[in-house]
Amino acid sequence: MQVFDTRQINNLMTGVGLACELEANTEMNRAFVKVQVINEQKYLNKLEPESARFYLGKYEVPTTYLENEWDVTDDELVESIHEINIIGIKNLEKYLAKYLDNFGRLVCEWSCENPL
Repeated sequence: MQVFDTRQINNLMTGVGLACELEANTEMNRAFVKVQVINEQKYLNKLEPESARFYLGKYEVPTTYLENEWDVTDDELVESIHEINIIGIKNLEKYLAKYLDNFGRLVCEWSCENPL
């Protein structure tokens, strides 16, 4: 099973979301997966990774929204899956493994074209 590396855990625990692009179901869409902590802390030692609550989102967006830099709302999302209140980093890894086979692809969400 895939696991997060130390940098990814540190980013998550300080409130930095991780995201990457996935293969979309159609050529008209682009797909993304995003994970982030819900109860972020300013300092790493204030929150334990196994008691933190996380959010996971997997969704597709029509390419026209990204090409034209339009705002994307929940109404425009296709094949949208949102898992909220995942307790602990190990549980997050289990949920994420359903959608992503290589956690090394996850980068800070501003480093990919993730629209949300």
